[in-house]
Amino acid sequence: MFEESPIPMWVYDSITLKFLAVNAAAVHFYGYSREEFLRMTVQDLRPEHDLSTLLEIVKMPTLNSFYDSGRRKHVKKNGESFFAQVYSHATRFGGKVARVMLAMDINNKVVIEQKNEELNQLVKVQKKRLDDILASVNEVIWSCRADNFELLYINSACLSVYGYDASELLGENKILFGIIHPEDKRLMKNAMENLLTNGKASFEYRIFHKDGTLKHIHNQAVLQPGRRGQPDVINGIAVDTTRLRVVEEQLKINVSEIETILESITDGFFAVNANWEFTYINKESEILLQRRRENIIGKNIWQNFPLVIDLQFYKELHTAINEQVSVHFEDYFPQLQKWFSVNAYPTRDGLAVYFRDITEEKENAIRIQAQNKKLTEIAWLQSHKVRGPVANIMGLVQLFNYDDPADPVNKEILDGIRTTTNYLDDVIKEIVNNADTIV
Repeated sequence: MFEESPIPMWVYDSITLKFLAVNAAAVHFYGYSREEFLRMTVQDLRPEHDLSTLLEIVKMPTLNSFYDSGRRKHVKKNGESFFAQVYSHATRFGGKVARVMLAMDINNKVVIEQKNEELNQLVKVQKKRLDDILASVNEVIWSCRADNFELLYINSACLSVYGYDASELLGENKILFGIIHPEDKRLMKNAMENLLTNGKASFEYRIFHKDGTLKHIHNQAVLQPGRRGQPDVINGIAVDTTRLRVVEEQLKINVSEIETILESITDGFFAVNANWEFTYINKESEILLQRRRENIIGKNIWQNFPLVIDLQFYKELHTAINEQVSVHFEDYFPQLQKWFSVNAYPTRDGLAVYFRDITEEKENAIRIQAQNKKLTEIAWLQSHKVRGPVANIMGLVQLFNYDDPADPVNKEILDGIRTTTNYLDDVIKEIVNNADTIV
């Protein structure tokens, strides 16, 4: 029975803990040969620093009968550790006080138990975490029966949303249905019918808070089939959207004000989305582009104005939207025979473009440029053609012999002055002619 047992067994000295005999199952399972076992003690099968081994060293000599050592960690020859359920009984072997021991491998059982314990702990932690989350969120999480709408669960957010504590609402349905705005009761009835038919519903309605204030509530609900004859359950989440509705109304007012401003400005303004489709065009744009807004809203800008694809306008707007940068430029539109100053700004959905007609400014600038060119020419004549003759005259005057007017050299000087003066007169006439051309 000892040698052929499928369970590892051995006999060891109760005093020295040395192995006296081992069966075939122990040799096979632990990986030691019989000779190796007989040179070892039972302590060698335990992990290092195992206090339970020291305890057994003290106890074993005093144990004269069956003993359940419980679960012990054992180590095989290859270093693999596992859990074993160990039993022993007092005996005598070869004239020595000994114990016969049986070690059953329960490692899989222990590992499964440990995993189950870990899972149980994880479930507890997750449940507590879920309870904490549900208690901290501002949205109302609720659950009720589908047959009579009796409330089965509701989190603590119900106090701020409805003004009622969970203890007031659980187990009944009259309060939450009773605080619905009279004008929305029909809506609620239709929503519940739709929920029971389709299995889910999303609806918004108004309620009166316990303090009398009016609130907007958005509810999402799902029908959960019952189990084992239990009634179906409806699970849902209710969100207080009152502030959102107030913000929406304010946004509508703000949008209206912005549209009023955009319609009153003297600059053209239009907006396009990421597909280059017009989303807004103000009144001034209709005048400048010579198009009615209803004819191009929602349509592609390049398809409606194909001739601008070859202009700087096309390149600059693509730069703005591709690189998400603001651009400013001036460009001439042959189709409209106008110059425009353009500012384009990237938005979340596309581009906002302001533009104004600067054709008159450009024409004035061209005229001014022409005038400046004439003035430059006049300045050049004054600084180059006038200065030379004047210098010649001044030089000749210094050579004039005032002491002897009859000096023959004086005649040559006067002839030179006359020639230079005639040349200077021609230069002055040229300057006057250039000045007359300046508008």
